[in-house]
Amino acid sequence: MQYNVSFSALTRTALIMLCLTGLTISATYAEEDVTDIAAAEINPNYFEYKENFSVKRLFASRCSWCHQGYGLKAADGPRLSGSTKSKEKIIEQIAYGKSPMPGFRKQLKPWQIEALADYIKALPDVAL
Repeated sequence: MQYNVSFSALTRTALIMLCLTGLTISATYAEEDVTDIAAAEINPNYFEYKENFSVKRLFASRCSWCHQGYGLKAADGPRLSGSTKSKEKIIEQIAYGKSPMPGFRKQLKPWQIEALADYIKALPDVAL
């Protein structure tokens, strides 16, 4: 049995298979993003204050300057995932700060500070 398949057809097929494999791998890693999982647990609790609230968006705009990787990576501030502090201590630190961290009580509403504390407590003890 002899097959007469052109090289370009094989190349196209191989490229399509590689692309599909890449998409499958990307989707798998996207599903395993622990920050998305933590945020999904928190967001619905705050929809009464803001429809389609996203704690990750809030974290990115206020906290990620110093706590990178959505809290999974230390930068100017420490890694937040796996924090042993109580929710109340985290709320206090977000609100009033602790040198060199500024307090956010004048920029954020109390429910936003609580949402950030819930998110930090929901992060598993992993690092990037």
